[in-house]
Amino acid sequence: MKKDGHSDVASSRKMCNVIIEDAQEILSALPLEAEMSLPTWWTNKLALCSAYMNSSRDYLIHMESASLHTEDTVSKIHDASNSQVQVGEYLTKHFDMCPAAQELYSEIKDKTDMIHLIVEAAMLHDLFFKVEKQIIAMGAADDDAVNKAQHYAMMILNLAEEMNLVKEHFYIEEVHMTKIHEIAASNKIIEINM
Repeated sequence: MKKDGHSDVASSRKMCNVIIEDAQEILSALPLEAEMSLPTWWTNKLALCSAYMNSSRDYLIHMESASLHTEDTVSKIHDASNSQVQVGEYLTKHFDMCPAAQELYSEIKDKTDMIHLIVEAAMLHDLFFKVEKQIIAMGAADDDAVNKAQHYAMMILNLAEEMNLVKEHFYIEEVHMTKIHEIAASNKIIEINM
């Protein structure tokens, strides 16, 4: 008898099937009234799951096009890893994008004891910064990319509000979303001039 779930691919298939089943049950349990409110903590969890699934899908779909690391790329990766922050059990992946986030999350435990929110916010930062990196690398941002970044930004700011740390997260809108909007706007100007 062959057992499944003992290899990466088999385990991944099994997890995907569980996710599909859970998603179908959630869809059927959701109220029919589209304007009805749901608890913020619940919608945040669903949004985080959605973001992780989207990121996992992107990796598998695009991994064939990923190039091998050159020496220069390896040194950039090493430099970036020095800019990451340990938040609880979670080690950030994209905090090299923002010294302000590095500074805040290096000492955030001194500002709040809501460790579950801190870790969730750090994970959302990574998803946000990953989208921003992709936008910068492409030098363009379509509406979907801007909306995805804005969605993560709002989720981060909602958690910041729960932790009473909104002003400390100024960089999300004032620096990063501003940069994303500038890239999107310059891309639209180029399209109009063509």
